[in-house]
This record gives sequence, structure tokens and C-alpha cells, in this order.
Amino acid sequence: MKTVEYDTKYDEKAGRLELFIRIVWAIPCSIVLMVLALIGEILMALQFLYILVLGKRNRMMFDWTKKYIAYCTKFSSYLYLLTDERCPIMPED
Repeated sequence: MKTVEYDTKYDEKAGRLELFIRIVWAIPCSIVLMVLALIGEILMALQFLYILVLGKRNRMMFDWTKKYIAYCTKFSSYLYLLTDERCPIMPED
């Protein structure tokens, strides 16, 4: 089984303006995340059925689910004040 490692730096400095920007930035990112979650959940169910019937994974569905989980992790770490690095509004490839 592969392990996952996520490392963040602790930064003492924090500003009120950055907190406001973080909240405003979270609005469009959360809308994009909701759309990605809807599509991701549908693709995960289809992937389950695909594996059940054919016995192998579909690459496109796998890549989409991987992109959704990566974006969700980046967004959550920014929203919950773990990092100051903003996630992009649209997920990157």
C-alpha cells in the first residue's frame, strides 16, 4: 500500500486582510468544488460498475477522480488555515 505525505510550514504571521481575502476566495472555489463533487461522485459510481462488469479500471474516470481529490485537499488546507498558498479557482491538470 502506498503512503501519502502532506507537509506544511508553520508561519507565525497572519493578517486580518488575508483572512477576509481567504473567505471571499473560498466562495468561488467552493462552487467549483460542489460541481466537481457532483461529477466525481457520479464517476466513482460508474467506475464501480465498470470494474464490476469488465474487471478493469477506466483511465478517464480514474484521472477525473484523482483531480477531484487533489483539488479538494488543496482547497481544504487553504480554507482551514493550514497553508497560505491559494488554490486555483479551476483545478490544474
